[in-house]
Amino acid sequence: MRDQRRGSIRRQMASVLRSTRRHKYGCIILSVSLAAFLQGVPLMQAQAQAGRVGHVTGLTVPRFVSLKANRARLRAGPGVHYPIKWEYMAPDIPLEITAEYGNWRKVRDWTSAEGWMYHALLSGRRTAIVSPWGKGLTALRSAATDQSDVVANLQPGVFVSVRSCNGNWCSIVIDGPKLGGYVEQVGLWGVYPGEVFR
Repeated sequence: MRDQRRGSIRRQMASVLRSTRRHKYGCIILSVSLAAFLQGVPLMQAQAQAGRVGHVTGLTVPRFVSLKANRARLRAGPGVHYPIKWEYMAPDIPLEITAEYGNWRKVRDWTSAEGWMYHALLSGRRTAIVSPWGKGLTALRSAATDQSDVVANLQPGVFVSVRSCNGNWCSIVIDGPKLGGYVEQVGLWGVYPGEVFR
């Protein structure tokens, strides 16, 4: 399969070379095209693995993590030579890893901003955002049932630490006032519906 792909790439590049020889700037066009193609190879390889086990870590892809660093840059590709798309200025932001390439992870945030981040900036600690897509309040309850007391009503966009999830409810802590309780799992961005972890 890999040999077939290399053969196809050689044929495509030979075709580009033949067509650009006729143009006085052919060498420049070819070198720019080749550089753009080679930069795209890691992206294609990493994107192809979505929905599987990551070949670098052996962990599930996609998966949720959180930002470990106080400041982190989201790049257009897996390397420091790629342009910066976004800069995060606070830790514990939930991110979804969608691909792996070497020491880089392709991540997505709750706004659908997507790019590449160096692996050391990420943590396995689970965090989430309370219903960033909603407008109403989310009940924080004293136990994992609809009938339990409401401890607080949380506004959309509140960042929380996630202790565990049973597939329907998650045990969370709000770090500022150190308020804890349970919220319905479907009301969080940072955990998958039905996901179970402790």
